[in-house]
Amino acid sequence: MNGDSLNSGATSPKKVMFVSVGQTPRADLIEEMLANLDMPIEAIELGALDGLSSREIDDLRVRQGETSIVTRLADNSEIVVSKPRIGERMARLVARFKPNEFDLVVILSTGLFRDFESTCPTVNAQRALESAVISLAAQGSSVGLIQPLEQQIDELDIPALQPYRITASHAIDGDRESLARALFDLAECEIIVLNSVSFSEADREMAAKVTGKPVVLARRIISSAIRLLLYRPQPISLAGMSGDFAERVNRLTPRERQVMSLAAEGLSNKAIARQLGISPKTVEIHRSHVMAKMEVSSSAALIRMVVQAGHS
Repeated sequence: MNGDSLNSGATSPKKVMFVSVGQTPRADLIEEMLANLDMPIEAIELGALDGLSSREIDDLRVRQGETSIVTRLADNSEIVVSKPRIGERMARLVARFKPNEFDLVVILSTGLFRDFESTCPTVNAQRALESAVISLAAQGSSVGLIQPLEQQIDELDIPALQPYRITASHAIDGDRESLARALFDLAECEIIVLNSVSFSEADREMAAKVTGKPVVLARRIISSAIRLLLYRPQPISLAGMSGDFAERVNRLTPRERQVMSLAAEGLSNKAIARQLGISPKTVEIHRSHVMAKMEVSSSAALIRMVVQAGHS
């Protein structure tokens, strides 16, 4: 989908490439995230299944012994594809992007446990959400993950989460009955994570109302990362964001905001440097400034702060 270029006066729209696992357009997903951003964005979509024949798409369906990921086709039907093979295809697509071709690349999948080689600043939804879960679990909170497929409960294998108390259930996005069952399964958990970009703000609101507990929505985490990476020169303020967090963020330079967002995904200095086109040493200096200005003593504390602001 080529998003309408917004008339922004002196501010030019930021060019953002959204890369999804299925077929485009995904207006249901992207429009909700863009609605939460108060900046002009030219949204462009690329789906890993775009341009493939029915036979080629069928060949990507999950096979016995493979891990799975669910996505949508252009006719809005769902398809369960092979996670490793679709991940490889998406990696090849992202690797073709030229340096500075886009202001930002957003990987719209919380199921792909891999890094994507990119010479553009990149939001990796899985890394961002995984860092969010780790930062919350590290506080001693028991975390409940709601997956979009039942089979993904048994497939759940995130090495970084093994030390923490994680329980999983499943629900169909937009299906209140299945979501209610999943919330019942996770009644003992202190924090709920809707572990798929397919879950909407309406799903989050229902889960929060039913449980009275913090509910982390992937779309909100992604939107928060987009906001920090596509900085604006004026101060920022988000609905639900604490005044203290906003005050600290507004101390940061535009580059420091970018470094903070990528660091919150758990990226190394080298990976951040590659995406921003600067040296690892410069990244290290920026990270030091971020820690001081945000008044935190560890990367884990910084991630918790960013996550809590993103799902408030």
